[in-house]
Amino acid sequence: MRNHKAKSGQTLVEFTLVLPLLFILVMGLFDIGRAVFYYAVINTAAREGTRYAVVQPNCDYLSNPGDCDGYYLDSYPLNCVNAQSTANQNICDEIQAKLFDITELSNSTITINHSASGTDDATIVSVDIDILFEPVTPGLSLMGDLQLHANSQMIMTPIAEP
Repeated sequence: MRNHKAKSGQTLVEFTLVLPLLFILVMGLFDIGRAVFYYAVINTAAREGTRYAVVQPNCDYLSNPGDCDGYYLDSYPLNCVNAQSTANQNICDEIQAKLFDITELSNSTITINHSASGTDDATIVSVDIDILFEPVTPGLSLMGDLQLHANSQMIMTPIAEP
């Protein structure tokens, strides 16, 4: 009878030693799942923002969009915080709508770039999104934050160019 009580005490000690490790493992799996979800969301937002950018009329990038006369308001690459033209503000709004409020703006950087292709002078629109992912699991947060990056590039459609 005495031997049986000793074994039940041993089981309790083993359980208390294994439970924190099991808890951290399960919470770590949830954090990895959150990171994969965040990456999928920012990848989709970058792709949708680029798609929205390539169909914008070229006049919306200018200082006087009513008659398509004027100079380009923005210089590239630009951060969404500094967007002045109607087109770039619309692109930034579209991207932020696709982010589903998963991040605060202080933890994310959205960069838009327009560059000329060397072969046929077509304009290539590039959208980059960088997010600082902060894990909530105690063990993973000690390792530091994870930088997530998504990029999308498309050639601007001829209908958008004058």
